[in-house]
Parts: sequence; C-alpha cells; structure tokens
Amino acid sequence: MTWDRRAAAWAVTAICLAAWPLAANQEWVAPPEERARTSPVPDSPENLQKGRFLYQKNCRRCHGEKGKGDGPSGRYGVKPAEDLTKPAKQAKLTDGEIFWKITTGLRDGADVIMPAYKREIPSDEDRWKVVLFVRTLAPPPSPAP
Repeated sequence: MTWDRRAAAWAVTAICLAAWPLAANQEWVAPPEERARTSPVPDSPENLQKGRFLYQKNCRRCHGEKGKGDGPSGRYGVKPAEDLTKPAKQAKLTDGEIFWKITTGLRDGADVIMPAYKREIPSDEDRWKVVLFVRTLAPPPSPAP
C-alpha cells in the first residue's frame, strides 16, 4: 500500500470514528420492513406463559421483574434498560420492532447495550411469545370518561 492510500484509509477511519458518537446517540429504531411485521403467534394463555418464562430467564436481569428497567444488571450498562411499562413507549413500538430488537440486540462499538437473543431463544416463534408477554407489561389504558 502506498503512503497516499494509507493516509486516505486513516482519514476515512478517523471520519467514521468521529461520526460514531452521533450515530450512537440516535434513537434505536428498527428498519421499516421490520417495524411492519406482525406476530404470527396467537394470544393464548399457553403462549403468554412461555413468553413470560423466556422474559424472566433472559430479560428480567436488565428490564426487571415487571419491565420497569430496574433489573439488577440494568443499571450497570452503558445505557440504562428501557422501562417497558410506559404506555407511550408501548404505543410507539410495533410488535415487529420489539421482535427485531430482541433478535438483533444493540451494540455501541464494543459495548453491548442490549444483547441479541437469537442464540438464547433460537425459535422465531418463541421470540414472538416474548413480544406477546412484553405487551402485557404496560398498564391497561384507562377508560374514557
């Protein structure tokens, strides 16, 4: 590699690294095609029970028993765990986006913000059951007066 090419490669690397914090501070949103996905798993007591079990096994340590983001490991990360009980948060997230986030996780360089659970929960159907359970964490909407 010539000196000019090496200098150009370093310049491109420096620009990318300088821009990384801007990307890291952006909101974590799934791609449109993932947001548009809908759950193939029916809402049933059995599916909800399995989703709850998988949530407790994999998500509770950061998001907490009731999804408030107050799990024992949630406060030690680079970014605190999300409070999944907030109605505004639940309304903003589609089922497809929750599924995508569970599947792919989020990294900021070498830091794991949220682990990807595709290996821990290899079945797509089971990850959809976690989505089903996550939807139960927000309080039901209050009736209109």
